[in-house]
Amino acid sequence: MEFQVLMRHTIPLLLVVALLTSCEKEITVDLPETEPKVVVEGTIETGAPPFVLLSRTQSFFDPTSVASIAGSFITDATVTVYDGTTTHTLDKICSALLTEQELQLAAELTGIDIDLLRQANICAWTKLSLLGEEGLTYRLDVQADGKSLTSTTTLPHAVALDSLWFKLAERDPDDDTLGFVWARMTDPDTVGNNYRWLAKRININAEGEQKDASFIAPLFSAFWDRYVNGLSFDFNYNRGSAPYSEADDDNNEERGYFKRGDTVVVKFATIGIDEYRFYNSYSTNVTSQGDLFSTPANVMTNVEGGLGVWAGWGTRLDTVVCVP
Repeated sequence: MEFQVLMRHTIPLLLVVALLTSCEKEITVDLPETEPKVVVEGTIETGAPPFVLLSRTQSFFDPTSVASIAGSFITDATVTVYDGTTTHTLDKICSALLTEQELQLAAELTGIDIDLLRQANICAWTKLSLLGEEGLTYRLDVQADGKSLTSTTTLPHAVALDSLWFKLAERDPDDDTLGFVWARMTDPDTVGNNYRWLAKRININAEGEQKDASFIAPLFSAFWDRYVNGLSFDFNYNRGSAPYSEADDDNNEERGYFKRGDTVVVKFATIGIDEYRFYNSYSTNVTSQGDLFSTPANVMTNVEGGLGVWAGWGTRLDTVVCVP
């Protein structure tokens, strides 16, 4: 999930030099304290229950230990979803009370690394009896940290991909192993369609575990049809990595690539324009060395009274075996 990505700015080289050479005068800088804001990350998708994570913005210089990460998540809140007929109060589920099997499921649903779920008490809100229906509008209301937040999203009718295939990246002349998943789609002849790409490797790794516990969205996973309205076209995405991942293939030459023999399930989501703006601005913030917790003004939100996103996803799934 996007909010579990923490990045820290680095001190420019010239400033380091100045600090090392200017030892004659002690300078004290008072950094302003800013009130934490509540951050919402919520989704409801086709045939699936709503899922909401709540956290707080952090100070720019806060540490990034497991304890500080855990402390940024909110564990006490009232969360409801109105589907146009009924107001549903969502149930709270916290990782500290889950069995190992339930932790595996929680990692799949949240996209949070299972080791972090084991070490930190992270809570989420859901309602298993409320399943997303395409075409319906859902209003989210949150009461947390003495604040009231609200957001509305419509779950769009899904646009499915036409086909999927694997193609070698050919980054080196003798590389016949690593590549990207490609897709072909046909955009409806109506301006304003928006999409998001997520993928999950379901084959087993050397440790006997499924390679990806959850669907992972690479940066800039969302796009709109401004330049492809009504067209059929091909596109590809790199492989994203889970937040805080310590897996070898997320920290070596395989990072960003799918591998020959992988079985990949692609979740292709049709989303609204406000949701697209959030995901796109989030990616822009991260790649410019921003930090959603410390510089939230750069990220566009559809949540009133706080930050983040409440997103309806019209989803379709497709599977490809990575054979060139």
